[in-house]
Amino acid sequence: MTPIQNNANPPAPLVRPVPPDQISPKAVMLQVFKLRTVFKRYWKLLLALMIVGGIIGKIIDVSEDRQPIYTGGITFNLGGGSSTGGGMGDLGGLMSAFGIGSSAPEANIFVGDNFMIYAKSRPVVEKTLMKTVKIKGVDTLLVNYYIQHSGIRDKEWEENDSLRMFSFDRAKTPEEMTRQELIAMGQIYTKITTGEMGVTQPDRKSSFMRLQAGMQDEDMTKAFVENHLETIEEDYKFKQTKKSREVLKLLHRRTDSLYAALTGTENRLARQIDQNQQVVVAQAQIQETKLTRNSAFLSQQYFGAVQSEDNMRMSMIKEAPLFTEIEPVSLPLYKEVRTSIAMQAGILLGLIISIVIIFFRETYRSIMSEE
Repeated sequence: MTPIQNNANPPAPLVRPVPPDQISPKAVMLQVFKLRTVFKRYWKLLLALMIVGGIIGKIIDVSEDRQPIYTGGITFNLGGGSSTGGGMGDLGGLMSAFGIGSSAPEANIFVGDNFMIYAKSRPVVEKTLMKTVKIKGVDTLLVNYYIQHSGIRDKEWEENDSLRMFSFDRAKTPEEMTRQELIAMGQIYTKITTGEMGVTQPDRKSSFMRLQAGMQDEDMTKAFVENHLETIEEDYKFKQTKKSREVLKLLHRRTDSLYAALTGTENRLARQIDQNQQVVVAQAQIQETKLTRNSAFLSQQYFGAVQSEDNMRMSMIKEAPLFTEIEPVSLPLYKEVRTSIAMQAGILLGLIISIVIIFFRETYRSIMSEE
């Protein structure tokens, strides 16, 4: 009979190793305890570097002159234009930019986001800056007022003596500007369009647009927004009615030529009538009849040309879009003093530097202990 074996010690349970792509809770807790140990060892270094970084940032905050920013804008609506044949004055694409209608976007600078880019384009902004405006009762070139009150002399032009003393002597087109004037205008345009002005659509479901600017001078902000909207309207009308104006020029030249021909014919007819008062020759009467017929024909053509020219002028008025101000700029403007983050950045930089130092010291200690 086989004896029954009684094992006093049962077999140990099987422990499955943790897969290499997983982390056990035990390993996590061990790492946390190690970090606590490291923190206790280097907390003075962490605190010291963060305090030093914060003090340096605070000094920068105090020494830096933070100018207030005055923000203002105009909410407007664009409409009132009617389409004519041949694409003259077609506003359908532009209205689709404001969410009106379901037509597909067209290859037009006034369609969709193209209009917002166009409103911030350099030629349009330069035309605005080259306007003479009245600020505080004084007529001044808007670009010169911007140079004096935008802070560009103290920041962007601080190290350029020629630009710090620069100003435009009069309004000029880009073709008339010197090299230095072009450089100055380019930097002014970049400063305005990269952070001081913008054209947005408050609600995609509405046709309203908003032109907004934020600058260091309240009067400058108001003058720029109001005059820039006028410039956009003038330039927009000029481009939208280009074809109609070309046709109008042709009609005007035709009207002038018909008027000259009619006047000459009427003068010859008057002389012929004077000569025929004592003449009974048939040939003279035939000549008078021809001149009368030509005069009547030219008169009919002339009045038709005048009517066509008037119709074209009326058509241009209908084609021209109407910029309607929904919400104008009103003083006082919203004033915002932007706070500096130099102190917060200094504390964060001190923390990062201390972590890097601790990492390298602990790595060195680990290497030396293994040796």
